[in-house]
Amino acid sequence: MTDVRNYLPAAIVMVFLFGLVHLFKLARLYLVLIDEKIGLRRFLFAYFMTTLMNSVIPLKLGEFYRIYVFNRLTGSVEIGFLSVVIDRFFDTLGLVLILIPLQILYPDTVSAVSILLTAFLVVIVFIYCIFLSTYRYLNRYIILNRTSRRSMAVLRALSGLKVWYDYVKRLVSGRYGLLLLLSLLAWTAEGILIRVFYGARFGKGFQMRVFCEYIASILDSSRQSLIGTAYTERCAVLLLFATILSGVFWAFTIIPELGIGRKG
Repeated sequence: MTDVRNYLPAAIVMVFLFGLVHLFKLARLYLVLIDEKIGLRRFLFAYFMTTLMNSVIPLKLGEFYRIYVFNRLTGSVEIGFLSVVIDRFFDTLGLVLILIPLQILYPDTVSAVSILLTAFLVVIVFIYCIFLSTYRYLNRYIILNRTSRRSMAVLRALSGLKVWYDYVKRLVSGRYGLLLLLSLLAWTAEGILIRVFYGARFGKGFQMRVFCEYIASILDSSRQSLIGTAYTERCAVLLLFATILSGVFWAFTIIPELGIGRKG
């Protein structure tokens, strides 16, 4: 009984922090899709259901299911796909910005995957920044100097890339700073959650190394984390409850629309 009483306050704090983490994350994704006018109840259920699937399916393969779900929600393959990619990008960007100073303090937690991830983000940001000016230059140059069928193929490819660029710009225009802020807040809240979880499970002695090791174990399956499995399992249980609650919440919206329970 004493152990339960001692653990209960920590459990309440952990549930609160878990809710805070996902509040920031779902707000980030909703901000990306805000122009699509998705109903909030429907969005909440889709978010928690796909996040639950992502937590139980290994290697982040659940992201493909999330893409499928948001394709259905938006009615657009391009927006459904890019909204998930953009959400993942800002999530990873926020994580990397937090990890860099921590991994300087704990260099043994640096992995090849984290280095490649950082390099990949830098390349993506660079390409996005230079794409429009490069597109205009190449488009104009090829139109003025085209001499073969290859030139037309390159023009079509450039046109296709411009369409995808416009979709990305539409989804993030004016929202870069807020999306990044929500990512930083989500990872900060998760770091605090991990600290509370560690304290409840092992007592004192928490260092930010624990957070770094946990992230390293996510990025590289060959690395071990002291809290990895236990923490992931408890988060999956909380996600299951959140999915059920949001599903019930959504059901109270669709039942009247379907006319269920009406007389006559």
